[in-house]
Amino acid sequence: MRIISKPVDPDLTFSLPDVPAEAKDVLFLDIETTGISREKSAVYLIGCVCMQPEGWQLTQWFDDTGMDEKMLLSSFLVFCGKFRYVINYNGNRFDLPFLRARMEAHGLLREGSAAAFLSMESVDLYGYIAPFRHLLGLPDYKQQTVEAYLQTGRTEEEDAKALIDTYKKYLYLPSLGLLDRLTAHNAANVEGILKLLPLSAFARLEKMQVTVTRAQANYYTDHEGKPAEELLVRFKMDFSLPARVYAGADHCYLKIDGDSGVLKIPLYSEEMKYFYANYKDYYYLPAEDMAIHKYIASFVDPGRRIQARPETCYTRKTASYLPQWDLYRTPFFKRGFEDREFFFEFSEDIKKDRAALSDYAAYVLRHIIFRKP
Repeated sequence: MRIISKPVDPDLTFSLPDVPAEAKDVLFLDIETTGISREKSAVYLIGCVCMQPEGWQLTQWFDDTGMDEKMLLSSFLVFCGKFRYVINYNGNRFDLPFLRARMEAHGLLREGSAAAFLSMESVDLYGYIAPFRHLLGLPDYKQQTVEAYLQTGRTEEEDAKALIDTYKKYLYLPSLGLLDRLTAHNAANVEGILKLLPLSAFARLEKMQVTVTRAQANYYTDHEGKPAEELLVRFKMDFSLPARVYAGADHCYLKIDGDSGVLKIPLYSEEMKYFYANYKDYYYLPAEDMAIHKYIASFVDPGRRIQARPETCYTRKTASYLPQWDLYRTPFFKRGFEDREFFFEFSEDIKKDRAALSDYAAYVLRHIIFRKP
């Protein structure tokens, strides 16, 4: 077994607002295995980055014989003794269960040195973006793809699966060139996890505060060549995302760049209907195509009125409307009784109310961000 140790980028900083720890308390981890089966495959390389008195330090345990997995795992367990958190990328699904399975296979989990490893709290950076994959729209969510999205500057592009063959070649005929390929990929992964810490900002979307800086109507021609209108809302958030986000839902579109964003929301200038709930208290006037309360209808010729039904108990209004996907704002309007699309009037009062616009912008943002893909 080889143990390789070297300093890494001194400019790397530890920052995870929701993790109450200092840099000295955290261990960044990535492993390389001979396959995905915990029963049939082995760990041949463990890489860690942690803060030492002299700065960030990379430590790697490499099984250079193909027979030293137990020794590699034992040495790693001793090393884990002083850390409270293990930070990884997709480690909750692969790295940590794999390590525990291999330690169990060698009877190491019953040893005292395993206690620290088992008690460490895992922070899986993939978990921060997993709920928002539809926002990022990446072809996949492998670490290297996400690093490219964040523009971390990573240039190493080795494939972990392909490196399994490289490891087999190394065992057959060891060379420094093959060793460098194997350890360089692992080192890039571990150091890359440090550079992915800004992903934690996505967790703040749940409680984001939005302030509208400008709102205006915008006229354009849609894809069918018809005139259309939209509300263009520029806003600020109380935090920044680490990369640009583009997304859309129900004809609403969103762009976020840092702490600033733009929303495009369709604005409908047309006639819509407000349906009264207590239809038994209303008459429907066919000639006027509207419902009126029975108290008023008593002055209307009985031949011009009929008992209202749920689908005819409405009043009509031509105005500008904005969409909503639940009863966000009342009174709500619809195009027809059976329709499941809801709207509210974009009145002059709302146009002048910055707080109301900010609240609506946050509402639309949440609809786009937290919708089910």
